[in-house]
Amino acid sequence: MSNITVVLPAYNEEENIQTMVERWQQFREVLKNQYRLELQIIAVNDGSKDRTREIAEGLEKVHDNFKLVNHSHNKGLGQAMRTGIFYFLRECPDSTMMCLMDCDNTQDPVYITDMLDRMKESASDVVTASRYQKGAEVKGVSGIRLLMSSGAKYVFSVLLHVPDVKDYTCGYRLYSRRILLNASERFGEDLIEENGFTCMVELLYKLYSCGAVFAEIPFELRYDYKKGASKMAVLKTAVNSICLALRLKQINKA
Repeated sequence: MSNITVVLPAYNEEENIQTMVERWQQFREVLKNQYRLELQIIAVNDGSKDRTREIAEGLEKVHDNFKLVNHSHNKGLGQAMRTGIFYFLRECPDSTMMCLMDCDNTQDPVYITDMLDRMKESASDVVTASRYQKGAEVKGVSGIRLLMSSGAKYVFSVLLHVPDVKDYTCGYRLYSRRILLNASERFGEDLIEENGFTCMVELLYKLYSCGAVFAEIPFELRYDYKKGASKMAVLKTAVNSICLALRLKQINKA
């Protein structure tokens, strides 16, 4: 039996982290009995200034499959993701895949079974829970955020044009160990250089440049379930997205 590792980057998620970890625990037996996968959960506390670390340390005492990794100060989502990925590659040798997702309860672990099934049937390396597949829904998101998301989708689709990818920015993805290992060997510590939300696009395109095959499943994004303030600077993210897309185009495919 192999493992599946869930990585949760967390910054000031005191109102969300316990609910998210407990929700994942509900799928522990399903993953074990139906997929022969042992569940591991890693939270990367990115220098939170609230009680995120304290709550996570309490969860470590309760759940034998939960591990907390701490940044001494806030480094940004990209660096939290990089820490999680390299921890997975170096410290979780028995894990054949990694699921990365937000820690704010907007994304439900219930979709992990659909993602596992899709990865197997499509022989893909990365499966994204997509807002743009038939059957997907987005609830609780403001008009301006929806407009920005649609604009980003258009920009990335035109400039990057990765096959079988409609949602370039959603952070809820399932990755095979093989493709992350290949990319880490090629890019090293530069696997993720972006610090903000554009890091999701950067990682996706770098995996594509390493030969990754992608697939998507529809899901319901519940932004109305999120507690606490949004951490995205919308205008800055929009500008960075265009600059990033142009820079990524210079990467040669392996």
